This record gives sequence, structure tokens and C-alpha cells, in this order.
Amino acid sequence: MTENKWLFLIMGVVIAPLLEEPIFRLHLNLKKSSIWWGLVLSLLIVFSDWFIGLAFMIYLVYLLIMLGEKSTPNLKMVVYTSSAFFALVHLSNFTNFEFGDHFYLTPFLVGSQFITGLFLSYIRLNHGMKWCILFHGTFNAVLLIPMALFMEV
Repeated sequence: MTENKWLFLIMGVVIAPLLEEPIFRLHLNLKKSSIWWGLVLSLLIVFSDWFIGLAFMIYLVYLLIMLGEKSTPNLKMVVYTSSAFFALVHLSNFTNFEFGDHFYLTPFLVGSQFITGLFLSYIRLNHGMKWCILFHGTFNAVLLIPMALFMEV
């Protein structure tokens, strides 16, 4: 953000919702094609945060296996798990924080992202991906525009 706050704003308000929502919420309809899309797109997470990305990919493969065995996964479990991964991937927002020394603070750091993930899951399941992406972008805009306008660079 210190180098180009407007690029940071575009990334947070436009690009992040367009990528994160298909990765973390497209599969909530429990269709194999949606899970495959999430699996392919989750490669983006692996390149930036390999441990969380790999764990998320294993979770999606697990869903594919369950569907292949004609066993429907519990939707609550899917929503909570997806929201937890959504929250964990946002740990990268905290660059000057030593997680090894303060791992117990993690729920407080990403708790708001977990709750937002649950809300976005509700929007996805009841209103569709388009509204989910729009809400995510609006949510980020409310947080990031004041930062871009009022932070000294």
C-alpha cells in the first residue's frame, strides 16, 4: 500500500472479490464442476500461502471424493470449513506479526473475516455468486477507501 495506494485499492475492491469468492464459495452448491473450479483457482493460494492453500485443496478433493461416492457432505460443515479457510488466508494481511510467538491471537486477528465468510456464504447460497462478489467488493471498499484517502504514504 505504501508504494501505490490506488493499485492496492483496486486489488482489494475489485480483484480480491473476483478471485476469492469463486475460490471459497463457488463450491457451496456441492456440484462437482464448482468444486473443480475452486480446486483450479485455489492454486493461486498455494503460490502465495502454500500451507493454507494445500490444506484447502485437500479439503476440496475430500468433497469430490464424497460426491463421487454418492455421499452428500453436510452443508453446515462445508460452510464453516470454507469460512475458516477464508479467514486463515487473510492472516497474510498481518505482515509485521510473529505468529509463532502469538499463535493464540489468531482467532482475534481473523475472527471478523470468519464471520464475514459466514455472511458471504449466506448471500451465495440464497442470492447467488454475483451478489456475493458485489457485497465482498462493497465491504472491502468501505474499509479500504478511507485508508487510501486518509493514510499518509
